Amino acid sequence: MKKRFLILACTFMVKMIYASSFNADIIIDTTTVVNNTETYTVYDDETYVYLTMKTIDPKVATSILRKGLVIYFDVKGKKKKKVSVTYPIVKTQRPPRRNEDRPSKPTDPEVNDSIIKKIYHMLENNKPQKALYTYYDKIKEFNTVLNNEGIAIDVRADKQNSCFLYSLKIPKNKINTRTDINFNKLIIGIKTANIARNTSERTRPTQSARNGGRGGGRGGGRSNGTTGQGISGNPPVRDQSRSKNREIVSDITPIDFWFKVTSN
Repeated sequence: MKKRFLILACTFMVKMIYASSFNADIIIDTTTVVNNTETYTVYDDETYVYLTMKTIDPKVATSILRKGLVIYFDVKGKKKKKVSVTYPIVKTQRPPRRNEDRPSKPTDPEVNDSIIKKIYHMLENNKPQKALYTYYDKIKEFNTVLNNEGIAIDVRADKQNSCFLYSLKIPKNKINTRTDINFNKLIIGIKTANIARNTSERTRPTQSARNGGRGGGRGGGRSNGTTGQGISGNPPVRDQSRSKNREIVSDITPIDFWFKVTSN
């Protein structure tokens, strides 16, 4: 019952965001799509396309804030990834700490409430303000608070209703520059962003391997190669540690799907 109440409360909050934040006109056609624990609501008017995602799952919220979300637009309905908005921008990756990682099993409502409240306070103090707009070969980073693109994008946590909200308002001329284009075939793709890895992290295993090789050579000279073999056996241990980090990251299920929009 509490979960249903939270979903209804979040739905009401989404409508409030449409009315207050975007000064929306009367909604004629609205597309609502449910993907796992997320609910996406999309509608358009003569000038803009509006999208809001809501979820009461803190695991999804954590994944979006940690990795970023890419929203693709294709007015021809062919799932082309030529036009997109990415937010937040996460340029480097660090292995997540175990106590920060989202659990693989469903958690009880009290734990979810606690995580949502932590996200709320984090966004209050340090909300991401950089996003990326891509239009074919044109790629531009812009500020979500002040920009000349006419794009409004935001994330927020509602700690009272324990839900996470992701909202986007984008001008239609940013989706396609042609004024005579028809949006009746518009489809939207939602995908977890690919994080750019830190290049310094990549070089560490190679450097360690070199050091291990030199150590093995010196050890081999002193004790017929026995010590050298022992040291050279260290890399599998490092690989095992790295595989554990990959398992933690892979536990976060990525978002990746497309849906058709009912256009006015």
